[in-house]
Amino acid sequence: MARKKQQTKPALMTQSCASLPISDHERVTCGLHIASRGLASALANAVRHHGLNGMEANLLMKLDLGFTSPSEIATYLGIDASNLSRLMRKMEDAELVQRNIDESNRSRVIIQLTKKGRQLARRIKPEVRQMEKAALSMLSKTELKTLQDILRKVCTDFVQG
Repeated sequence: MARKKQQTKPALMTQSCASLPISDHERVTCGLHIASRGLASALANAVRHHGLNGMEANLLMKLDLGFTSPSEIATYLGIDASNLSRLMRKMEDAELVQRNIDESNRSRVIIQLTKKGRQLARRIKPEVRQMEKAALSMLSKTELKTLQDILRKVCTDFVQG
């Protein structure tokens, strides 16, 4: 018996969750998953010419915003401590970030951008913001605000839950 041919990735990405025979909750999570993968792919494409992947770009931009705590950064990036450690080693080897002991609490490590890392973060930021704007350009200002409110509620529950 011939096996059914699997759909290619682009076909899966464009398949509407609304047309699937699933519950409303499944439909929403399906849509969020597809949107998340699409944004991650768009970010990776936007920063590739800088020699970065999406996770590395996210790390640089979070550090440029003032994030310094490894646990805070790992939570924000959605990765565990071992993956953050691996990412940090790679970024340290590229002289983009550095780990330092917090002088006010010597048991605490803080993560900071190097001069080279800060320059790169500030170079990629406009490109990333342009990509984000393009990715959400189909939304009106009202829809964008509604989506922000809904995502804030959902994300807060995940972080606190």
